[in-house]
Amino acid sequence: MKVICYIIQGLTFSLILSCSPPKEDRDSIAQADSTLSKVATSVQTALAIRKTFVAQTITNGKVLASQEIPLSCQGQGIIENIRIQNGATVKPGQLLATLQNEVQELALREAQLQLDESRVEINDQLITQGGKRGDTASVSREVFAYIKLRSGYNRAMLAVQKARLELDRTFLYAPVAGTVANLTLSAYSPTPSDKPFCTLLNRSNMLVRCPILETELGTVQPGQIARVEPVGIFGATYMARVTDINPIVNAQGLVEVSVSILQPDARLLPGMNVRVLIEKSFSDKLTVSKDAVVERSARKVVFTFKEGLAKWHYVTTGQENDREIVITEGLEAGEEVIIKGNLNLGHDAKVEKDDGGAKN
Repeated sequence: MKVICYIIQGLTFSLILSCSPPKEDRDSIAQADSTLSKVATSVQTALAIRKTFVAQTITNGKVLASQEIPLSCQGQGIIENIRIQNGATVKPGQLLATLQNEVQELALREAQLQLDESRVEINDQLITQGGKRGDTASVSREVFAYIKLRSGYNRAMLAVQKARLELDRTFLYAPVAGTVANLTLSAYSPTPSDKPFCTLLNRSNMLVRCPILETELGTVQPGQIARVEPVGIFGATYMARVTDINPIVNAQGLVEVSVSILQPDARLLPGMNVRVLIEKSFSDKLTVSKDAVVERSARKVVFTFKEGLAKWHYVTTGQENDREIVITEGLEAGEEVIIKGNLNLGHDAKVEKDDGGAKN
């Protein structure tokens, strides 16, 4: 049994020797590691400076027209004529569509005929009551009121008004100026009862509604300047202003903010997805590039360049935007911070500045 153990141990030792590199190779590896530890890491630097810092609250939203008016025909029937199309610009009072209205026109003519007949009866009654034909002042006010009631004049007047109203309901007019949208009907279609005929958009004023975190309420207020970047229009940026903040926090911890676009153009369409950057200025803040801040053991670290060595600093950060971040503790103004080549550095690592780097 002991012989077997000795044989196994001998085989294991031989296997280890066969897997290990030769002595000269081990010496070469050790020499390479020693040389590597002496090679300086190339870095780029910039100065930590105090300045007015522009903080940004970044969110997403959708473009809305300031007015989106659903238009429906007041009457029911068959559409005879449509005078508009999607995208058309209309003026206040412009005729948009007409329904078939032969029945309504006949009803109005009949009511007007009844009114004319009642006027003839009024003249006959004036003579009967001691007055003069066509002279309503020839009888007292009380008598003339009785004559109108007896002749059916009042009822005929109401019938004409009702018939004219029913005829008017067969025409659809634009209440305000705007752009036509959501028109899906055609001539000789019945008027829909479950949806509008079309939507009228006021695109002279465009809004964006977007959510922000309740923790960001301290940095957003009405009047602030914002930038709106449509997802579907590459490179386009619109200046905007925060108009109001809905004073309710929803179940997700979000607050709705409305932003008014200052100079909208025809490219902006309601429903567009946009990126919104709301800006607020803070004076005298110690600022560095966001690239200068790295994480070590779940803490934020900035490396500074001093006499060819990288110096490790734990820092506390404040507001940030898409390029810069505020340092509230752990760094002094004027220190030269490493902004490139800092991802794998350690304290007192040997570094050298790249000629491509620049100091702010």
